Formats: sequence, structure tokens, C-alpha cells
Amino acid sequence: MILPAATALLLLAAAQSNAAGGRDAGGVDVPAEEARPPEEPQKPTVTDDFTGPSGVPFMPSVGAVTARQGTFLDVALLSQLRARTLAGSDGSTVWGTDVEVTPGVAIEVGSPTISLSLGYAPRLTVPFNVGSFELAVLNRATLRAEWRASDLWTVTGLGIFVVGDFSQLVPASTPGGAGPAPPVLNPVRSFQTYPYVGIDTLLRVDGILSPRTRLRVAGGYFDVGGTGDVGQANQPRTWGPQAEGALSWLASRTATLLTTATVRDWMMVGDFDVLVGTVTEGWKQSWSPDLDSTVALGAGLANRDVESWTAAGHLMPVASLQLDYHPVSQEALRLALDAALAPYVDVYLRIPYQRFTVGVRLDWSPSDAWRLQASLLAALAPHSVLAPESYGTGGLSASYAPVKFLILSLGGFTQVQFQGESTGNGAFRQWTTYFSLALRDTFAL
Repeated sequence: MILPAATALLLLAAAQSNAAGGRDAGGVDVPAEEARPPEEPQKPTVTDDFTGPSGVPFMPSVGAVTARQGTFLDVALLSQLRARTLAGSDGSTVWGTDVEVTPGVAIEVGSPTISLSLGYAPRLTVPFNVGSFELAVLNRATLRAEWRASDLWTVTGLGIFVVGDFSQLVPASTPGGAGPAPPVLNPVRSFQTYPYVGIDTLLRVDGILSPRTRLRVAGGYFDVGGTGDVGQANQPRTWGPQAEGALSWLASRTATLLTTATVRDWMMVGDFDVLVGTVTEGWKQSWSPDLDSTVALGAGLANRDVESWTAAGHLMPVASLQLDYHPVSQEALRLALDAALAPYVDVYLRIPYQRFTVGVRLDWSPSDAWRLQASLLAALAPHSVLAPESYGTGGLSASYAPVKFLILSLGGFTQVQFQGESTGNGAFRQWTTYFSLALRDTFAL
């Protein structure tokens, strides 16, 4: 798995600001002196995991992202009440509830050329599948440092550090909840809560080479999985380097050519590793001020046979399609569709394989106080030797901020996994409803 399947209902809110530049529907070539900088290449592996104007991990966001200069202290408290039912393929059903409290703190220092943000939030949860009040604690810290070396070059360091009690039954972020849906949908291999560590770091350099050309290179290290005998039995640990390079060229006012290369090495216990690299060529087209599309095709290569009927030995195709609808007349509305065929690694079976994935997301803020979200994610793993497996999740939520320091959220989601030979726990369905209350405030120092 590229990223951990889930870390106990993390309400992520990535500070992804998709600034919309001016678009011309004419599609004519742009003279060099008039050309705007091209769209940024596809973002690197590590999610820029910070929330709205707050750097506190996990916290939901309603308002817009704003850049800040000066020194700021963010404090937050998130409490959630969840009810679940888990139905297994054998007809058994488990009901449960859990309460979660997450205090958080972050400090941010910003200047015209340098900014630094540090955040920490422990998640305190009583697991729903434990009869006694056994407390599960998941610590998470985030780090972001950015140096704007010039008008053309920026250097950014990103880090996510997670350690504590981990459960795969709770998605990495609430589907349809405050914050983005999980970027990767992973199958559930364990129903247990186990000791876990997750480290994901990246050093990224962004530069504008010319009025038409933008470059991004990034490299880092990851270490993900269970710790100790219990943790390793529930999720084998894997670690290694990761890198990405992307080059974008503005072909016209409405079209951008994207070239991306990635490589990642999954090292495992016993001097075993799975190395996967990809190269894709993409085309981003702005059909109108309201609609963008991106199509990418390429190939991937692994150092071991890829266990999918879509692959040929060590070689596999890579493809993706993205549609983004953001009507100018409704700036607070966004509808996105993503579909892809991409390589992944099963750390349990120690094999590279491929997944078809599709996701639909709707995000609407009818006012500054309200945010409504819906999402549907699905995946199909067409194994060549094992039985194919499929799984998906979908959800709805509404968030309301009556005052700037309070966010109330109500939502629900379902998670479905169908029987597959490599799915150790077989098919299951899980339904979850939740209510959350987040207190958050910012102090200028």
C-alpha cells in the first residue's frame, strides 16, 4: 500500500489552494511576453496536510485558505461521537460507538521570504470494538518550511509524523466530511488496533524556467507500518526513498503539457524490496472558465512481476483522467471526477499490482458559515494470480461555523469490501454516523 489505509478517522484538511488564473476560451497561442506561468505540475506524493488558516493537524475547515505573515499560535479541540455497525460475510454483525477527543496546537511564523509551521495533535479514542474503556492514542505532528528564494524559485520541506494506536477500519479522513476525501483508498487487511508508525517527508523545489515552462523536483523518505511483533503481524513495515519530477509547458492560454516521472522503493524485512517507477505524459485543457480536464498516459516498470492482468511481466500501463467543474457564477461550488489505472504495492503479499480507481467529489459552501460535501470512491484490483478484489466508500456531511472559533459537523459514510483471495478478513460492510464539534482560535504573537 502506498499510504496507510487509515489512522482513526483523521479529519484532514489539506491546504491546497487552487488559485484560478485568467482563462481565454479562444485557444490561440500566447506570445512569450504575454504568457502567464503554466499550471503547476501534479503534486508530489506527500499530502500538504494543513488546515485552512490553521496549521493544527486533523482540524476541519470551513473558511477559505489565507496566507499569513507574522507569528501566530493556533489552538483547537475536536470532539466526535460515532456510531458504527460492521457486517461480516458470515452474517455476523457488530454494533458499537466511540468517543474521540483531539486537542491540538500549532505555531506559524511567516515573512515575505520564509515561513515555518509546526503542528501537533494527539487523537484520544475509545475503540468501538473493545468491550472495556481501553484508550487508543494516535499522535500526529506536521512540519512545513518554505523558502521563497526569488520570484522564480521556491524550496519547500514537508513532513508528517504519526505514531501510536492505529486502526484500518476507520478511513484516513471522513468521506464526505470536513476536509478532503482520502487520496488513496486501501483495502482493510486487519480489524485490530495495533502499534503503528508513519513517517512521510519530502523536500520540493519549484521553479519557473520561462514564461511558458515550470519545473518541480522532489525527493524524500517514508517509513510506514506496524511496530513490534503485534504491529508487524497486522501491517508489515516498509520504508525507503521516494522521488518525483514534473515539467509543465504552456502550449496555449487554455492548454498545458505535463510530463511526470516518479520512483519509489518499498524496502521490507528480510532484505526484500519492491521498486516501482512511472513516466506519464499529460494534457490539461481549460474548455471554459468553468471546466478543466486532464488526461495522462504512460508506463510503469517494477523490479518484480506485476500481479495484474493489465500488466506484462515487469511492465504495466499507467493512465488517469480528471474533470474539474468550478462554475464562475458559483465560486463556492466544485465538482471533481478522477479515474486512474496505477501501480500499488501489497506489503502483506510483497507484490506490485495495479488498481482501477474512480472518485467523485462535491464540495459546496453556500455561505461563509456552511460547507456541504459528498464523495464516492471505489477501487478494483484485477489480480492475475489471486482472485480480483474490490472495495469502496462514500459519504455525506454538513459543517456549520456559527462563529469563527466553532465548527459543528454532522455526517455519515459507508465502507464496503468484497471478497478477494488476498483480503484476509473477507467481505464486510461498515456504516458510520458521526457528530463533531471543533473549537479553534488564532492568536497573533
